Order: sequence, then structure tokens, then C-alpha cells
Amino acid sequence: MIARNEEAVIEGCLKSLRNQTIELVLVVVNDGSSDRTAQISLRYADMVVNLPRHEENWGGQPELARIFNAGFNVLKDNDLRYVLISGSDSIYPPSYVQEVIGRMRDEGIVLASGTAKGEVSRSLSPRGSGRIVDARWFRTVGFRYPENYGFEVYPIYKALSEDRKVSIFSDLTFTLSRGTVLSNRKAYLWGKGMRALNYWWLYAFGRAVLVGLRHPSKGLALLKGYVSHASEQYEDIKEFVPLLQKRVLIKRVKEILEL
Repeated sequence: MIARNEEAVIEGCLKSLRNQTIELVLVVVNDGSSDRTAQISLRYADMVVNLPRHEENWGGQPELARIFNAGFNVLKDNDLRYVLISGSDSIYPPSYVQEVIGRMRDEGIVLASGTAKGEVSRSLSPRGSGRIVDARWFRTVGFRYPENYGFEVYPIYKALSEDRKVSIFSDLTFTLSRGTVLSNRKAYLWGKGMRALNYWWLYAFGRAVLVGLRHPSKGLALLKGYVSHASEQYEDIKEFVPLLQKRVLIKRVKEILEL
């Protein structure tokens, strides 16, 4: 779990993880908090990694991957079977981890999540928070997030490019202490992530239109991020991503025509 000035919500999340039906090793990466985040974390976590304070907001940027990696570095040499990745505002039902892991084992899935109540889920897009990763597979890709835009989505496409299974279980839900908000800045960085992942231009444009129908300025910001050309692309999945997106779009069009 990564956290920065989360004293208002982190205790609820940590309690829910300590109350899981299977025992977890809890590692909190305290990203330079100036409040009581570290003190609260020490009550529940097996380890708290304290990073230096900084003024920048790194949400959606490559620097945020380094924060996650600080936690992965603590765990990478442990004999782990699965890794749960969480934000500090998620509150999980007691059987969440056990149920996700059970389905992953039964179906040969390497990356999966449930979904937050009130959010729309898509089968190829496990959430960043609430995500569980098969540790053995994760080691094959370095047991870390790449320090680039779109780093949370990269493992999904990497797994799919290797014919591995990923899934989101819409019936396994958890709650968020605060709602997910898409700001113009987040939308812009999302667009940069799509560029780094080499999204098919029509797929990216469609995403921008869908966002723009509800929030025009955010749709425009997403599109600006995508066309910014400032993102280093992931060479190992560069060819795979647009091909998959074309197949997905064709499949959806066929489903609509058959209705």
C-alpha cells in the first residue's frame, strides 16, 4: 500500500486488510507524509517504508511507480504466492483476498481485481487498487512497475501479450472512503499513458469522446495528453496493444449488430 497524508482514511483500509480470512503481510510505503499516516500505519503494518518528503503531486506520473517499487523491493525476495496492491482509501470485505485468489487459481489468472462499488467494470481492466498479482508471474517481468506513464496498465497488456489471463470480478466489491475523481490533470496524464502504451489512435479518440460527452474539458485534456508525443513507448508490447484493441472493437461492433 502506498500512502501520502492519508490519516483520515488509512486506518479503515488497514483494519479491513487485517480482518481478511487469510493472513497477509502488510507493507505500507509512506510517501513523505506530514500528518499521522506513518504512526497509524505502524499499528497495523508489518513494515512501514518511510520516504523523504516532497512537494510534488506525482499521481499518474512515472515517479509514482518508484513509490510502488519501494514496497515491491521489500517483498521481492520473500516466498510469496500473490501480491495485493492497494490504495489507502479502499475498504475490503473479510473474504475479498481469499475469494479473488481462489478464482485466480481455478481459472489460471495472473492478474485480477474486484471492483469498487459504484464503478463500471470492464473485463480487461483490473483496478489499480484492489489488484492481486500472481507473484511467480510478476517476477518474470521484474517484480516492479516500469517507471513510465501508464505503468499500472502495462502489466495487463504484458500478461495478455503472453497469452496469460487477466480478469475483473464485478461481483466481488469493496468500498472507497472517498470517490474517484478524474481531474483535467489526471485526464491529461491518462492520455500520456495511452501514448506510452501505443493505443490505437481510433481507440484513444473513442475514449476521449466518451469522457468528453460528460466532461468536455477532461476529454480534451485526455486527447492533448495522447498527442503530446512526450512519452517513451513500451517496445515489448508496442505492436500487440493496437492489434488487441482493433480485435476488441470489431468484436463489440459485431455484438451490437447482432442485437
